[in-house]
Amino acid sequence: IGPKTFAEPFDGVNWLGQGLITPAVMMAYIWVWAGFAMVVIGAGLAAIPRDLQEAARTDGASEWQVFRRVTVPLPAPVLAVVFITMVINVLKVFDIVLSVAPASVQDDANVIALAMWRTAFGGTNDFGLGSAIAVFLFLLVIPVLALNVRRFRREQ
Repeated sequence: IGPKTFAEPFDGVNWLGQGLITPAVMMAYIWVWAGFAMVVIGAGLAAIPRDLQEAARTDGASEWQVFRRVTVPLPAPVLAVVFITMVINVLKVFDIVLSVAPASVQDDANVIALAMWRTAFGGTNDFGLGSAIAVFLFLLVIPVLALNVRRFRREQ
């Protein structure tokens, strides 16, 4: 066996440094969830009665006024659902940071869910602190969920 067999392996190109990791994770997150948001918002826009927009135009409203006073307020519940879903998903984002960020820059792109996982299962095995971080994450999600439940009850 020659000495080349025991040479250092290729470590890859570290193109995601400290300056690019956060924008790269943000772009990946937007790419993953843009389809969901577009489909839901598109369905909400398709449900707007066209006669309301035509009535506003007949009454002399400009296109900007029709957009601002008719098109945006009518799908407001749909926009609220998308917004609340995205807030909850941002709080628990874990997989994108773990898969996009190389291990050398994961500390620069750290999020609460990744900190929880790395504390409990990532080598330190501090299950108590990992559980405390999970409870903290749960407490951050509770107000958003309460807002969503209140909004659903008001609609019924």
